[in-house]
Amino acid sequence: MNYAQTIAYIESRGLFGMKLGLDTIRILLATLGQPQQNLKFIHVAGTNGKGSISHMTSDILSAAGYRTGLYTSPALETFNERICLDGVPISNDTLVRVTARVKNAAETMVAAGHPEPTAFEIETALAICTFADARVDYAIMEVGMGGRLDATNVIPAPEIAVISRIGLDHTAYLGNTLAKIAGEKAAIIKPGSTVVMAPQEPEAAAVITATAQSKNCPLMAANSQDLVPVSQTLKNQTFRYTGDNLPGLSRFDLHLLGQYQQENCITALTVVQVLRAQGAAISNAAVTSALSRITFPGRFEILDTSPLVLIDGAHNVDGIKSFALNLKTYFPHHKLHLYFGMLSDKDIDHALDLLIPMADTIGTLTPDSDRALGASQMVTRIYKRCHRKATAYATIDQALDTLCPEPRVLNAFVGSLYLIGRVRTRYCARRNP
Repeated sequence: MNYAQTIAYIESRGLFGMKLGLDTIRILLATLGQPQQNLKFIHVAGTNGKGSISHMTSDILSAAGYRTGLYTSPALETFNERICLDGVPISNDTLVRVTARVKNAAETMVAAGHPEPTAFEIETALAICTFADARVDYAIMEVGMGGRLDATNVIPAPEIAVISRIGLDHTAYLGNTLAKIAGEKAAIIKPGSTVVMAPQEPEAAAVITATAQSKNCPLMAANSQDLVPVSQTLKNQTFRYTGDNLPGLSRFDLHLLGQYQQENCITALTVVQVLRAQGAAISNAAVTSALSRITFPGRFEILDTSPLVLIDGAHNVDGIKSFALNLKTYFPHHKLHLYFGMLSDKDIDHALDLLIPMADTIGTLTPDSDRALGASQMVTRIYKRCHRKATAYATIDQALDTLCPEPRVLNAFVGSLYLIGRVRTRYCARRNP
């Protein structure tokens, strides 16, 4: 297979839908020789922030000299982004080589009468095989959805099980209360792990704490008050660490925008605390160097300042709330030209209640997903829900042609990462033809 054929094969697995459960991924990994057994894992579940925490943890470990693997989803622009070694997306050659091996194993198990692996199961196996081949010191695995039945939960007990902030999302699969969703996420906790818990609502915290206690796992709760904001600019934000658990760490820069990153950052620093207790040599210099350079495209990211263009993959209600708060913090006097698109299985109505009152003009786009709500349908939904008129754009280029260049106007593309990634690609291509 070449690269194009490899991507086509992975995408073709979408025909087998989304199936929560661990039986098929277990058989697939067994056919591959159990590559997960000799890896140290940091497993990250949660509703919001798990991607940021995963990236921070990976970058800090890499800066400290450790070989790291990072598996996240979804991809923003290219598939390779989902599987990184030392923070760098794997090469096309590596992806082709490992995919050929996983494809052969999948065909072997299907020939033996087992079910066809789904796309996410194939992708998870690809990540684990890549990390095993590279002999990484730590494999950071971000959960796709939930935790209990997510394919990533096939791994043995992780060194650290991290639970980011829990919110209401994927309620059709995970439950419609914070307690039910927290139970699904906390199922990544296994005997022998240490648990790091991001700041939570009491309902979710109680479930996570009880699960950790039932598995005899020590739990470290991140305390957002241990980070004090010093300053915020459109390039970075500065914090002062006031906790007692990372001696010598004081003032540092974080090269990620957004007030919500305070919780994510203190959670990542709590992971560092646990890793140090486990014997990892991570200096404060490695921590501050990694955080000052970290990038995480598509999350409250400014693409340009003239015109002022921002993208934010806020794809659920909590994410939209964070976007609204950041808008007031960073752009309190700007008009908002909003371009919006979401998946149909999200809580669109509540997202509209938060977003639409802030917008001066509204455009809609269709995310690149079978689950997307069409741009024209979104226009109808906005009018019915909020009594506001919006314009549906058939293509991203049509939307980009309407950007407002005025200095006090923010052109913001918000919603599904399946949309935001495509916007980023097209805008950068137009700016740098």
